[in-house]
Order: sequence, then C-alpha cells, then structure tokens
Amino acid sequence: MKKYLPIAASVLLLAACSEKPGYEITGTVSNADLNGQYVYLYEYGNPDVLPFDSALVENNAFKFTGTQNGSLLATLRFSTDVVPEERGKPNLYRTTFTLENGKVVANLDTFSVVTGTPANDAEKALKDQIAPFYDEMGKLGDEIRSEDQNIVKAAEKKYDEISEKITQTICNYILAHMDQKMSAKYMFDNRYSLSEEQQNEILSQADSTFKAFPGIDKMMSRLEILKNVAVGKKFADFEMADPKGEVHKLSEFVGNGKVVLIDFWASWCPPCRKETPHLVELYKQYKNKGFEIVGISLDSKPEAWAKGVKDLNITWTQLSDLKGWQNAGAALYGVNSIPHTVLVDKDGTIIAKNIHGDEIDAKLQEVLK
Repeated sequence: MKKYLPIAASVLLLAACSEKPGYEITGTVSNADLNGQYVYLYEYGNPDVLPFDSALVENNAFKFTGTQNGSLLATLRFSTDVVPEERGKPNLYRTTFTLENGKVVANLDTFSVVTGTPANDAEKALKDQIAPFYDEMGKLGDEIRSEDQNIVKAAEKKYDEISEKITQTICNYILAHMDQKMSAKYMFDNRYSLSEEQQNEILSQADSTFKAFPGIDKMMSRLEILKNVAVGKKFADFEMADPKGEVHKLSEFVGNGKVVLIDFWASWCPPCRKETPHLVELYKQYKNKGFEIVGISLDSKPEAWAKGVKDLNITWTQLSDLKGWQNAGAALYGVNSIPHTVLVDKDGTIIAKNIHGDEIDAKLQEVLK
C-alpha cells in the first residue's frame, strides 16, 4: 500500500498546481426588496459597456466567481430601473472596489463596504479613519444655520479645518498605496480639494499606470498651467470686455502701482455670492490705500451678470467673455473652481492665490502698511 502513496501525492500536487487562482465575491444586500433582482459587475469607467457578469440576489445574498489578471477597478450595482440614481444623493446598493484574486466580501447598503483583499482592506481602513470627521461636520449643521454670525463664523472655520484633515488623510492614503488603481481614483475624485502642492507630491511618485487613470492627464495639464501663474511669478495678461462691451487688457489695472485682487466668480455661484459682501467691505476700507479688485466673471448670460453686479453692490472693474467655464482668463490661470482669487503686488508679482475671508484681510494688512 505504501508504495502507491508517492504517486497519489504527486497526483494531488499536480492538481493543486493546475488550479488557477481566482476571486470569489460573497455579497449581501440589506434591502429585502432586492431579492429576485440581478446585481451586475462592471468595469469601472466604462458605463456604456455591458457588464461582464451578473448574479441573482436570493435571501439577501449573491455570489460571483472568476479569475482576474492583475487588479481592476470594478463596480457592483443594480439596473437603474431597479435602483434609480439621483444626482447629489448617495448611490444606494452600489460600490466601486478593487477586483483582485482572493476572497472578497461585499455588503451593499446605504453606504456599501468591500473587504477581504489587501487593496479593499486598505480602502476600508481609510473610510473608517475619515468617518469620525464626517460625523463632526454633521454636528456643525445647526451652528452654521444660526442667526448669530459669530457662531456661524466659528462653525464655518471648524468645518474648513475638518475638511482639511479629511483631505490630508486621503492624501496620506494615496501616497501609501501608489501601486493601487483605487489611489488614482481617489486623487481624481478629490481634485478640487487636494492642494496644488499635494497633487504635485503625489504625481512625483506616480508610475505610468497611475497616470493613465482617466482624468489624471487633465490634472497634470492643469498643474503645468499653474506653474506659469505660481506665487512669485508675474501675472498673466489677457484681454476681455467689460459690461459695456469695451475690451480691456488686465494689465490696465494690474502691475501699475496697486495691489490687485483678481477675483474669478459668477453670479450663479452661491459661495461667490456669500464671499462678495466681505469683498465689498474690504474694497471700501482699502481702495484709497493702494488696493484694487478686478472681477473676472464666468457668467454666460449678460443679463444675469449685470443683475449679480447690481444686487451684490459690486463697484470694481468687471470683465468677462461670457463663455462660462470656457472663460479664457480662467483657463490661463488654471481655475477649476470658484471663487478663485489671485493677489498681485504693485509690480505685477503674484503674492498669494486662492485666499478668502480673513486670509485676504491679513495679507492686505501685511502688504499695504
């Protein structure tokens, strides 16, 4: 009998070696109404492509199996006929995760969670880390809506501080997992909150796979533009019309012995409208002390632009080409969100960017002594 054991063992070993590694996604769905429906597995970033697998939900559970070469960002979701998508609201019973060989556990809920493999566990750890920050933000709601402006101001400051903590935590996650495609997704998804410095730090460590993620190329192009209008550089000149249709060069107002705030804004932008009353007061305070403001509007409708200027009591120079987000001046300065400010010294040197509220006050006190 013993003489057959080596043969049997070798057969088992051969069988084990011939088995290909694969993934197993064991999933649950918290909503019992979704029993009898199919959940689909898509490649992330290709919404028009058919799903590459589907699974029936039975007893609030589903299962996928397969083999994946390398890693792939994938999305688990139901048909929009079954679970509609609503702009501005969380995507229910849906998640994007890293599809890699191993045992994956997916819980589809109001906030879905995927764990079980290194990449997914790392993202879960990130979500756990920033969850308390979001809880803190949520508790500030009543204070932000207070009628006491001192309370509102303090709450908004706290909100911004927490937001910065979230952004830094996400930046740290990205830098610690540069070999994961999910990190590139987080960079793109947080492109408006990650600072120019943070983006440059990340991209300095990025490989070709990271840089090939959809949208990262546009971020890299913007960073190149920003180098031309960085703090310490001379302002970039351009031509644009005022509300009367008269064309002016920016250099008519900037670099001629006054400290100038270039304010990119739009009448349809709530944060801009909220910021403007503060600028109105600053302008009254400093306009006779060597300070000027030039507004660059990203409006597309002249009547809306004119109404915004009137309603907000704006008395400083206004320019626009009425092309909205295609505004030529905004493109020259790499503006991808508003309000966006550029503070220029008397000689035309950029001395600060994207400062708001008390930050502008402090800078003006420093340079207009």
